[in-house]
Amino acid sequence: MIVLIGLVVVGVAVFALWPRSQTGTTTASGDSETYRIELTTSPRTGPITTKLQVTRHDNGPVGITEIVIDSVMPAMGHSMPQVVATKQNDRFEAHGELFTMGGLWDISLRLADETVTVQIPVTER
Repeated sequence: MIVLIGLVVVGVAVFALWPRSQTGTTTASGDSETYRIELTTSPRTGPITTKLQVTRHDNGPVGITEIVIDSVMPAMGHSMPQVVATKQNDRFEAHGELFTMGGLWDISLRLADETVTVQIPVTER
């Protein structure tokens, strides 16, 4: 019981102290074997637009046309339906709901057969 309370206190402290953007957006980045992804989104509940910039480590052309986005909140056991980001010129863009409540969410981005996972702290709308 004490361990559980300690974990909850640590989780709340991490969420409360996590840096937040003054512009209402959060940017997170991650790497797979081939790609580097920079994800920019509004860390709030409800429908949002998410933008992704994808580059290859070898500076070659990005040959994918879509990125599948899965969002999961491990602390609460929540997950959301997949959202697909499609290529819009040199970036990818997705529209939909990624988060149902405030807290720390894991975002998995599938590019062909590779996956990049980033964490986003979400606030209520």
